[in-house]
Amino acid sequence: MGNMSVDWATLWLGGFCPVGALGGLPVRGADYAAHPPLDDLLALPPDTKLRADMTLECAEAVWSERLGGAMVVLVRDAYRARRLLHQAAGIQPGEWVAMPANASYDLAESVKHHKALPRFLDFDAHLQLATSCARFTWTQVLRGLWGAQGATWLDCADTLPMPGVADRPAVTLFGLRLPDADNRSGALLVFSDESLYAEVRALRQATDCPDAAQALAQCKRLPELAEQQSANLAEARRGLRDAAGLTTLETNSLALATAVAVQIPLESDVATFYAYVEQENTPVRWLPQMQPLHYAALRDDGGAPDHRATAANLARWLYVPIGPDYTFEEIKHGVLGIVKAAEYLGVRWRSNPAHAAEYADLMDRTYGAGHDAYRPLFALDSAFAAGD
Repeated sequence: MGNMSVDWATLWLGGFCPVGALGGLPVRGADYAAHPPLDDLLALPPDTKLRADMTLECAEAVWSERLGGAMVVLVRDAYRARRLLHQAAGIQPGEWVAMPANASYDLAESVKHHKALPRFLDFDAHLQLATSCARFTWTQVLRGLWGAQGATWLDCADTLPMPGVADRPAVTLFGLRLPDADNRSGALLVFSDESLYAEVRALRQATDCPDAAQALAQCKRLPELAEQQSANLAEARRGLRDAAGLTTLETNSLALATAVAVQIPLESDVATFYAYVEQENTPVRWLPQMQPLHYAALRDDGGAPDHRATAANLARWLYVPIGPDYTFEEIKHGVLGIVKAAEYLGVRWRSNPAHAAEYADLMDRTYGAGHDAYRPLFALDSAFAAGD
C-alpha cells in the first residue's frame, strides 16, 4: 500500500448506491481481481530456495533471535507440540484442561488423546475468556485477531508469530505452514517458563522435528510479511473506526493477524448486517463460520455454563481479511462494505453518538424530510464504551 493520508471520517458522506443485497450496485464486481489476503500467503511457497546444510539447532537459534531472544522449540506439527506440552506439564488422566467454548477440534482432541478432559469456557462480548479453576487453561485466539488478557498457554497455531521482543505467556504455540513432503507442517513453541521449556526439549524425539531448512526459510520471510501486514491492518482498522464508527478489536501483539475483527452493534440484526456486507462483494467472513462453538461446549458435563450468551457474543463479530500487498483501494473496499451496511441499517458511528447526531442532521438538511439516507437506530445522547 502506498503512503496515503486520508480523512476516513469525511471520505463517504451520503450518496451511497442502494445495497447490493437489495439489487443495488455492489462495491466490487463479482470478478474483481484483488491481491491475496494474508490467509493465502502464510504457507511457505513450495519453490522457496532452501539451505542444504541447515540444522535444527541453527534454525531454532535464528527463530530465537527473530523473537527477541525468546526460548523456542521447533516441532513437526501443532498436534505433536500440544501433546509434548501436556506431557511436560504433567497433566494427569481425568484432569480438566480449560479452553474456549469455540476451541478448535484439534485442540480439544489433543487434550482428550492425553486422557484429560476439556473444560469449555464462556467468553464475553469482546471475546475474553471467563476465569477457570482448572490447573491449565488454553487460550485460543483466531488468526491473531485480538489480545488475550492474562493468558498463560496461548494457542495461535493458525498463524505465524510477530517478530521482536515482547512480554510472553508461559508458552505460545504457532503454526509454520511448511510444505513438507512427510506431512510435517511445522510448529513453533515459544516459552517464558524455563522449566517447561527444558522439559519439552528433553521430551522431543528426532521424529518430532520439522524440516529445519524449511523452518529457517519461513523465519527469513517473516519480517517483510509482518511489516507490510501490520501497516495495512492499522490503516484498515483506522478506516473502520473513523468511517464506520464501529468497535474493532486490537490485534494480538504476539501473533501475525490476518484480518481486522469488527463488531455488529446490538441494535442491528446479525443476519441482515452480514448479508448486506457480504453481497457488496468485499472480503468479509463471519466468525462463527470460521470457528463455531465446539459441540461439547453445549453439554452439561464440561460445557460452557452460559453457552447461548457466548454464541451470541461470537455471532456479532465479522472478519475483514487484509493482505500485505493490498493497495489502498483494496483496503477502502473492505472498509466501505462495512460502512455501507452500517449506513443503511442505522448503526454507523455507533461508537460516537455525538458524531452520529451531526451526520444525521447533515443528511436531513441535504435530502429533506422522508429521505432514505442515514437514520440512526440508537440514542444519540447515549454514552458508549467502544472496544478501541
